[in-house]
Amino acid sequence: MNDNAKVKSRKYFNEHRKSKLAHGGYWRHDYKYALAEIGKIRPDRLIDIGCGPGAFLSLVQERFPNIQLNALDLSEEMIRETRSRLASNAIATVGDAEHMPLESGQYAAVTCNMSIHHYPHPQDALNEMHRILRPGGTLLLNDMDCIRPIRALANVIFPRLPGGDVKMYDRQEILQMVGQAGFRDVQYQKISPFSFQCIAHKTYAADHNRG
Repeated sequence: MNDNAKVKSRKYFNEHRKSKLAHGGYWRHDYKYALAEIGKIRPDRLIDIGCGPGAFLSLVQERFPNIQLNALDLSEEMIRETRSRLASNAIATVGDAEHMPLESGQYAAVTCNMSIHHYPHPQDALNEMHRILRPGGTLLLNDMDCIRPIRALANVIFPRLPGGDVKMYDRQEILQMVGQAGFRDVQYQKISPFSFQCIAHKTYAADHNRG
């Protein structure tokens, strides 16, 4: 996998800032699961990686106005859109999920919705998500999960698409990468015929072992 996907993603999403797809049109059903978990953990500071135009964060802001919201996306136009939808104290940063321009141990929760299939090096991105979380913090990862024939077909088609899609990962691949990043107490749940939610934690013990 090469970084050409990042070039394609940045170009595509810069040009489709106002599209229905960019605003999570087909995946908004999934947001309720992450919102339910946020309601349980009540983080004081949350960041959404691959935030797009801020569709998910705008819902978090509406339901949990006391959370300090942060966002990261490779697309400058998506960050511009996110800033326009969130309160003035929200922090939205242009950056690569695989090399985040963010300090370690800042966030109580990291969310990533329908974005990891765009990453040429998803393990690097998950390692970064672990790094920026505080010990005791929660990862909420959402992406596509389809039956094997559809997944296989998608992975043939993805490189030909203009949006920088790279790969649809199966359950075992996701669990392996999340675990390798250092997360513990990993839970994987299929939440629709086409998607999953993975919940994991950066435990104090894991943080100590990783130095």
